[in-house]
Amino acid sequence: MRNEGGFIAERRPGERGLAHLIEHVAFHSPTVTAPDDYDHLKRIGLPLTLPAPNAGSTSWRETNYYLSTRTTAPNDIDVLLSLFRDAATGMTFRPDAIDTSRGEVMREMADKRLGNDIYASYIAAIAPGSPNDIINAQNSDDVPVASTDTIRSLYQRLYRPVNMTIVIVGNVKPDEVRTLIEKRFGDWKPELPDARRAPFPMFDRRRIQPISFSALPQGRRTALMTVVLPTPAPPSSRDRQMRDELMDMIVARAVNLRLTALQPDSPPGKVGMFIENGEQGQRQIMLWDNFADDRWKPAVADLRRITCNLTTGGFTAEEWQAAKRNIVDDLNRRAADIAKVSNVDLAKDFSHALADDRDLIPPNELLRYATNTLPGVDVGSGSTWWRQQWGGGVEHLRVEAPELAKVSDPVVAIRAEANEATGSSRCKVR
Repeated sequence: MRNEGGFIAERRPGERGLAHLIEHVAFHSPTVTAPDDYDHLKRIGLPLTLPAPNAGSTSWRETNYYLSTRTTAPNDIDVLLSLFRDAATGMTFRPDAIDTSRGEVMREMADKRLGNDIYASYIAAIAPGSPNDIINAQNSDDVPVASTDTIRSLYQRLYRPVNMTIVIVGNVKPDEVRTLIEKRFGDWKPELPDARRAPFPMFDRRRIQPISFSALPQGRRTALMTVVLPTPAPPSSRDRQMRDELMDMIVARAVNLRLTALQPDSPPGKVGMFIENGEQGQRQIMLWDNFADDRWKPAVADLRRITCNLTTGGFTAEEWQAAKRNIVDDLNRRAADIAKVSNVDLAKDFSHALADDRDLIPPNELLRYATNTLPGVDVGSGSTWWRQQWGGGVEHLRVEAPELAKVSDPVVAIRAEANEATGSSRCKVR
């Protein structure tokens, strides 16, 4: 069950972290139909479900609840749907359930505080004004003190039919499952989206600086070369979506091949390229180098040199062909392993696709598409993609290293290292 409205919905004073708190309360709260049953969802659901590392999660835009049945018996599915309905409309927010949940959230966020702070600093640099900048790394300052009325008010504002999606994946009969969903949720009256709902904020490209740094003593060591673009509109067709996905995959693989060739002895994951499309509120293309010790200078030089060379010269025919072969091999493996993907993961992917107005395309279909179209995707189209995509965003170079605390002016030092790496006026960092 997916609820549209996570941290970004906490727009009113005193609501920071409460969407996450509500997620935890759902597992403890008695319900209207079982007012004395503490831990109602867990007591009823655990005997019917498989153990899972995570049964709930909250992000900037949503809260998800995951239940994986031990069987596909209609009666079991019906019971779990009844628990979803209780969580969506029937929680009583009894004080002891709220207090237990407050403690869980506070401990969880304390464990994540350093990572959240590092991530918040990074997002504030590359995408100022975007959701993950505004929510301040899942700030939960109001969790310890929020009143029951404040928590219930947010719950009633978010947990509405227009915000909810139920996804069931498994060896079930669709018509039978649809009947079960209608039984539990059929009395929900359709409603139009709130016309006054504020749109998700976009990043402010005017506020993006060319260079940023972090010198936290307990922080990570990484150099990141990034461009951020507006989230693209939903694809106009299934064919267009496959074409765009495939081009992203090939380009990312070609860049990764170049990065690896530059550092052939590096361990897996030290260098790489990543494209994130919409999940964080913007399209993000990022190259990284997780350097060791005081090696930030060669990391900066390598990333600047590679992005400059790609912009001015594009891909080579050899690396483009190798990238295409790699992608076909990957899709073959993914198609062969599709039965190993858990139904819970498929349900997550399906709910995200629905929310983004995209299709969930299985790897075997994407493989067929790739087999038919890749011969016509030449290196020139890849180089054009790079120039358009990388040039269409705002470039940002970030370095995170405790050693920078000893540098008198890290921004000046980083800029000098980047500009010296290419000697090209077209690639100078401001």
